[in-house]
Amino acid sequence: MSIRISAWSAFSPYGHGRLAFADGVRGGAPATPVSTKDEWARAEAHVVPDFDIVEQLGRKGTGSMDRASALAVATMRALQRDEHGSVASNPRTGVVLGTTSGSNRTQFEFTRDSLTRRRPYFVNPAQMPFALMNSAAAQCAMWHGLTGPNSTVAAGRNSAAAVLRYTSLLLRTGRANGVFAGAVEEHSGARELLEHGQTLGEGCVLFFLQTAESGNRAALAEVVASDTRFSDGAPGQALATSLRHVVPEADEVWGLALSAADAQLSEVEDDAIGEVLGHQVGTVLRPGRLIGDTGAVSGAFGLASLLAHAETDPTARGRLAVATSVDRDGTAGAIVLRLVGSQARGER
Repeated sequence: MSIRISAWSAFSPYGHGRLAFADGVRGGAPATPVSTKDEWARAEAHVVPDFDIVEQLGRKGTGSMDRASALAVATMRALQRDEHGSVASNPRTGVVLGTTSGSNRTQFEFTRDSLTRRRPYFVNPAQMPFALMNSAAAQCAMWHGLTGPNSTVAAGRNSAAAVLRYTSLLLRTGRANGVFAGAVEEHSGARELLEHGQTLGEGCVLFFLQTAESGNRAALAEVVASDTRFSDGAPGQALATSLRHVVPEADEVWGLALSAADAQLSEVEDDAIGEVLGHQVGTVLRPGRLIGDTGAVSGAFGLASLLAHAETDPTARGRLAVATSVDRDGTAGAIVLRLVGSQARGER
């Protein structure tokens, strides 16, 4: 059963919407890092510009909303506007979002309040739902009236591969007729304390997926395979194993998107790619070097980069695009798409 991507959108350090990211990543100039007003932040970061939660979504229901949930809700709205609302017309449309651990900032603040206020129960109760890692997916469903499956996959930098594998299962078993699948990560000083050593980024990418049988929309790409692996302390070995498992023919590969943002993980990805695919792939994209370490969204930004470049390259049609990801704990992931068509440039 063929699983197809028919639309996508993104909020990224390049701006709001699909077109902003596509133009930015095709241009190849790094997004500008900025200082943030977060009380724990010390370094500059690649953040989504001009993103104020109240300005984006209004005051109702956003008083305690975390930035990750707001980014996800806004990205889904942008995708629906791009497609004139047609992607969410079925009541069995689901949501599957990848994350690292949810909103670190909200978790830090809630924990701090429980320790520093007069009694542990003198915390802001409205903040509690946003301290959970499934907040973003739940908010997307509630804000956009989606009643299909609603899931959160916490797989760190390998979230995109894990999300697409889970989404494919939902669609193949008939649990959903369409799925918004992707990942979200916010920047905050709290995350900076946990992920030190490289310039951080943030954003959200969402794809709309359906089966060929249930979908009535033109496809951008077909999901050939999605795989995650683990090799204790050896992410390069895990990635090489994954690539051997999912890439049918190395000479069919048109483009690669390597997600690592720091030098050490980039070297790990390069070595695994060279071992399995050689160095003959013409299009090699490294979005992490342009928008920073976006954590759980790394692989999704890789996929979006491949789709953006394929729009303007006629040689991509019918060939394979591969997005890889590695994490320091020894996990790795790989996604293989067969490129079919292109999304109109006039859309966001």
